[in-house]
Amino acid sequence: MNDHDKHDKDLKKILRSAETPEADDEARKAALNLAMAEYKKQDYKKNRSFFQGLPFISRLTRKPTDTRRENMSFSNKKIVYGGLAMASVALLAVGVAFYPSYEDGMMGAGTAPQPQEMEIAQVEQPLDRWREIQLDDRLAKPEVMEESLDMADVAAPPVATRQASPEIAEGFVASQAMNRAVSPQAKILSMPVEPVPPQYYQDEGRDNFKDVEVSQIKQVSGEPVSTFSIDVDTASYSFVRKQLEMGRMPDPDAVRVEEMINYFDYAYQGPESREIPFKANVAVTESPWAEGKKLMHVGIKGYDIHDNEQPNSNLVFLLDVSGSMNAPDKLPLVKQSMEMLLTTLKPEDTISIVTYAGAAGTALEPTKVSEKDKIMAAMDNLNAGGSTAGAQGIERAYDLAEANFDDEAVNRVILATDGDFNVGVSSPEDLKELIEKKRESGIFLSVLGFGQGNLNDHLMQELAQNGNGVAAYIDNAQEARKVLVEEATSQLFPIAKDVKIQVEFNPETVAEYRLIGYETRALNREDFNNDKVDAGDIGAGHTVTAIYEITPVGSDAVAIDPPRYASDDMAVKADDVEFDNEYAFLKIRYKLPKESKSKLITTPVTADMDAQLDPVGCGTEDRCPDAVSDDVRFSIAVAGFGQLLKDDKYLNDFDYDDAVLLAKKGKGADDYGYRSELIQLIRAAKTADQMER
Repeated sequence: MNDHDKHDKDLKKILRSAETPEADDEARKAALNLAMAEYKKQDYKKNRSFFQGLPFISRLTRKPTDTRRENMSFSNKKIVYGGLAMASVALLAVGVAFYPSYEDGMMGAGTAPQPQEMEIAQVEQPLDRWREIQLDDRLAKPEVMEESLDMADVAAPPVATRQASPEIAEGFVASQAMNRAVSPQAKILSMPVEPVPPQYYQDEGRDNFKDVEVSQIKQVSGEPVSTFSIDVDTASYSFVRKQLEMGRMPDPDAVRVEEMINYFDYAYQGPESREIPFKANVAVTESPWAEGKKLMHVGIKGYDIHDNEQPNSNLVFLLDVSGSMNAPDKLPLVKQSMEMLLTTLKPEDTISIVTYAGAAGTALEPTKVSEKDKIMAAMDNLNAGGSTAGAQGIERAYDLAEANFDDEAVNRVILATDGDFNVGVSSPEDLKELIEKKRESGIFLSVLGFGQGNLNDHLMQELAQNGNGVAAYIDNAQEARKVLVEEATSQLFPIAKDVKIQVEFNPETVAEYRLIGYETRALNREDFNNDKVDAGDIGAGHTVTAIYEITPVGSDAVAIDPPRYASDDMAVKADDVEFDNEYAFLKIRYKLPKESKSKLITTPVTADMDAQLDPVGCGTEDRCPDAVSDDVRFSIAVAGFGQLLKDDKYLNDFDYDDAVLLAKKGKGADDYGYRSELIQLIRAAKTADQMER
């Protein structure tokens, strides 16, 4: 037996007989500081070999390659080997204490990280944090680093290795710390250790919004008909709010004025029967931002179901657990939001959970809401990590919904995501086609957006619109409560689908018009009567508001010159019928949830609907019966605010102060404080806008 084999045998004997010391704070500090020192050393030593696995095993058993080590006496080596053995035992104890904190902070408690699903940032950031900690001045000197390298002949792991396997990275840290134990630079053992904070996914500048041109003024003589799909989404408002609360102006493309208006509930008069699911409420008033123009305000109130009318629900939660969801306002908020939703459901309702991250999986088979603890246990076990196989997850969710389909229930998939689809089918058109095929089975799709920095709002809108569902943005627990508790019935239970609005303006009374908002919902004129053309859906108790700015014939505010060769008889009139008193003719087309043929509701908009926006000499509306309601006044204030955020060219001198004044006059009853919040947001926007100019 040669000396080297004898040394190895003696070393193994020492390791087997060594007693495991109690790991104290000093031992932990020492091990971590040694590890930090070795990572600092990377800047001075490149291209060293790295054993793929646990490097310290190789270091302890290989033959010496340095003549100084070759001539070392066995007695001296026993001291070194004994020290190394004790260091390894201490490091094992430290590792037990350290690894769970890494796992909890990076991957979530209870689940070992999978190398193929690890995000680069999840491994890189803690290592970078160690490098940033200031070490002893001597460690910054190349000559000292070289001396240490002679004693610990192991280089830092390649970046690719650390990205691929956190276990290998930890093994490297342990080996580096043990090798440092024999270095003359042992003084770093006494250095304090700074705690490494939990690392979360962070991204900026990748929020994706559809770039749409603001609606233009249309001349009635050339284009008398306006057609669009209703929009009950609210995502834009809550995203704008989050930006303003952070002290910055939102991207103008993120502002959809109709979604800001429809964020609020309005006490419009509703229908009496579910067979005619909504009623139109129309008011005409002067424009607060354009003298000589009027606003035609259309408010729709959906039929509100009673508790005993609430159908059963078959819901599939499709939860994004990819690496980009590793942030406090993403996956943790998703879990909290879903728990809130459970409080609104009946015990016999059914919940399933599908997750996707790299690949889709079923986290919970169909389970009754009465087993809430089981449902929440399944959600609590979810952790963020991996890429985003969104399309595969959607397919799995629809399959599960179809397997548990109930013809008498509401069958719906609820997708919770930041919209960052990056694996598999990912283009909006491909996903749109996928959703269109699935909705024909009677299963609707709603989309809840979370987080910012890489929010794919454009894709979320496409999915919700084509899945016969609603898109909302959840930025905090209060918003989750509003969307999933206070408005649960309107979000979950549809009363009509494919709802379209068409307005034909009377050229004898209206010269021009423009629709405020709804740019992404515009339809062709011929789409209105085509039942195969998809449109928006409305839930129980929902309100929808649309505002047109119109210019009466003869007004000095006309923006477009009249046509030179216009026909004298431009309006199609019935025999002996005059329309001199009408501004427009409003038509609403819809389908009941389980029907394929549409129905029609019509309402003429007449001069009798004129009302005052800001009556003079009146203290209350009771003394001013011709004044518009608080709801109309407040919704107009929101419309003005939204246009200010988009830097709309049609607002003339209307500013943030005007919007505040109008909103305060129309605030009315504000039980939840949402309208007061809007007033504060307008003020915040004024400040942010001035700072950016």
